[in-house]
Amino acid sequence: MTSRERLDTALRRREPDRLPRCEQSYWPETLERWRQEGMPADASPRELFDLDAFLNFGLDHSLRLPEEVIEETAEWYLKRDADGVVSKHWTTNYGPPCEVDFLIKTRADWERVRERLQPEPDRIHESIPQAIAQAQAAGEFCTVSPGEPVWWTLRTLGLENAMLTLAMDPDFFADMLQAQAALALDLMRQLLATGARPDGILFSSDLCYRNGMLFSPATYRALMIDLHREYARLCHEHDMLLILHCDGDVREFIPLLIEAGFDCIEPLEARAGNDVRELKPLYGDRISFFGNISMDVLATGDRGLIREEVVSKIAAAKPGGGYIHQSDHSVPPTVSYESYCYWMELAREHGDYE
Repeated sequence: MTSRERLDTALRRREPDRLPRCEQSYWPETLERWRQEGMPADASPRELFDLDAFLNFGLDHSLRLPEEVIEETAEWYLKRDADGVVSKHWTTNYGPPCEVDFLIKTRADWERVRERLQPEPDRIHESIPQAIAQAQAAGEFCTVSPGEPVWWTLRTLGLENAMLTLAMDPDFFADMLQAQAALALDLMRQLLATGARPDGILFSSDLCYRNGMLFSPATYRALMIDLHREYARLCHEHDMLLILHCDGDVREFIPLLIEAGFDCIEPLEARAGNDVRELKPLYGDRISFFGNISMDVLATGDRGLIREEVVSKIAAAKPGGGYIHQSDHSVPPTVSYESYCYWMELAREHGDYE
């Protein structure tokens, strides 16, 4: 099978030729360490470990506000993005940007910019339909990210202000959700009208944290689930898959995602309490799982612990398809090259279907 066939088969909860193996993020410091520990300098982990390609292309779903660098030092800089969010970016080491200010704080702020969410055709870069076709011709699985309304609203308002808005003025919050969803769905229809058919939609939306969902199940059902169902309906009408990347403890969220029509949840952070050995028996006939190999365990370097982590999770998740093998978030520099090689050796040894 090609990577595309293998991933598609597994995500549809059927058994491919072997367990798909992916990795979507290595820290730059990780690769630097591995080169010092013997990884060939001219090769990528994907080439070395025969990992399956998983590509993603983004569509411009922003407010299209002017972007600018506000302040800059030798170690960091502040940048305002196209949604008016000011983030602190580090230049001396790898780390996620830290959001420090937000242009949209009130309903009045929103009303001044709301009409900027128009589905102009140039929000879909002209190269994207061709890139999708090229990926598919090469046997590579590819998704698009047109904009997920809940995470976009949380991030644009700032998490603290957004949660207060959700509680105190849910109609305002819902208006932002609906405007973003309308834009994203229109962009997807435009893309599909070109003849391009990505394999799915990928949402990168951290709607949970280490103790569970950011909002109640009742709130999700009242304000959000119907919008997600529209994305799922569009995907399934065109034989595409709907995949959610969500950090944190997603255990309470999974039944709701099944209701909404999601096909897959990843990366299943192990340190947040997610365990595919428990989740697959509960939900594996209705949703696929992607990830969950604990990088905290890999970082110990203990081969006995690594073997138990990898082999037991493969044994639980592999039968019947519905599982893609990957880290539980990304591969940090605490993981040695030797430990990663051992992990891949175990994944190959135990990944074939009979």
